[in-house]
Amino acid sequence: MSKKNIILIMSIILILLAMIIFEVSGYTNYEPVKNIISKKEEPVKVTLNFWGVWDSSDSWQAIIDKYESEAHIWSGREVQVKINYAKKDIASYESDIDKAYTEQKSPSIYLINNYWLNRYAEKLTPLSGSLAAIDEYELLNYENLTGIFPPNVLQDTFYGDNEMYALPIYSDTLALYYNKDLFQKAGIDKAPATWDELKNDVKKLTVLDKKGFLAQSGIALGGGKNTNRACDIFSLLTLQGGGKVIDSKGNIDFNKKVNIPTSAGTVEREPGLTALQFYMDFSDTNKETYTWNDTFTDSVKDFAEGKTVMMINYNYQRANLLALKPELNYGIAPLPQLANSTPISISNVWFPVVSDQSSCQIEGNGEDIDCANVAWSFLSFANRKENIAKYLNSTGKASVRIDLSGEQAAKDDNTAAFAKQVTIARSYNKFDDRIDTTLTEMLDLTYKDRKDWKAQADAAAAKIEELKKEK
Repeated sequence: MSKKNIILIMSIILILLAMIIFEVSGYTNYEPVKNIISKKEEPVKVTLNFWGVWDSSDSWQAIIDKYESEAHIWSGREVQVKINYAKKDIASYESDIDKAYTEQKSPSIYLINNYWLNRYAEKLTPLSGSLAAIDEYELLNYENLTGIFPPNVLQDTFYGDNEMYALPIYSDTLALYYNKDLFQKAGIDKAPATWDELKNDVKKLTVLDKKGFLAQSGIALGGGKNTNRACDIFSLLTLQGGGKVIDSKGNIDFNKKVNIPTSAGTVEREPGLTALQFYMDFSDTNKETYTWNDTFTDSVKDFAEGKTVMMINYNYQRANLLALKPELNYGIAPLPQLANSTPISISNVWFPVVSDQSSCQIEGNGEDIDCANVAWSFLSFANRKENIAKYLNSTGKASVRIDLSGEQAAKDDNTAAFAKQVTIARSYNKFDDRIDTTLTEMLDLTYKDRKDWKAQADAAAAKIEELKKEK
């Protein structure tokens, strides 16, 4: 083929190629051929805000990074998710939430206490059966939740039409802290498992000075404000005795006689008043278990300083003890129980929930993207066993997942006691935070005047009835 023919053929090819380009893109909207061939729709970008109160961003960052790095597909489109976690001040937390809702800028995800669900449920989007069916976002299997979490824990997350409004991420219950060095000094080789064993240990651990004043307390029990979480300890004792404290309908029973089923039949008891008497015996100078009075000012600090040998408290106090006295040699054991009774501890945790406002930020062709679906997707992802383990290891918390809590319970560390109590965690209908103050004041008043304990309990119940009227 001659050189002239080759040039002619190449010219024809170039002209045809130019015609194709002009035909596809138009002269005034020219794009390179490679863009026409390989062009695809840009991914939708979704940004969620996530608020907490106790956890630093470091506690969540590993899970967030992993979720953000994975490909998410919605209706055949790629969705890139960005999650911004912010630790908020507990003093203004609820007012900050209210303000954000008023301004239509609520965080897509935020944490609430397990006693707060009743007052926030109307502002939330639940994990309903329909949401769980959206497989692109791999949400929790709604039907198999009881295989992941203990049924008693799930009770705190359901509201209204049997829908899940909050997601359990960890467990925290009252347990027994004890000073190992002082136990050894008193010749006690293990923590008490029952309240009778505890009373016997208290006698050995209580030390009086030459004037008969308390020099060392066996346990921080018997007071109000000077006993951290005294309100919860009293409520716990009531629950262990068969009472409800306040039931789901708002009925108060800690000042009443109640019918309790037993193996021998139904019996009438006063679990609240019995709990009150048992609790106050530790600050009664006429009792063998006398070990606490108002010369002690703060049970956590007193425990850290070795002024009291035992205290009952939550897992979160470990961080406070570390700050107060890093070298303190202490152990944590499961909470003492009544002999031959169903084991019970009381729960105090924070759950993530999903706002009903579509307040996430969406960039790109994402008109049908639902913020709540994306938020539940992240929470479902976070609670996978391998992912939530990162959060638990970072915070030192006990898992609420049955499979992980079993592994933690088998270890010889201070998380084990809380992991062992996951299935016995209970709560009651504490519909107002001021109930804590009311119960604490009842204990302080009873400490000062032990003549009519029933009258003190009745007065506290009446105050709570007044709180109900405000709802």
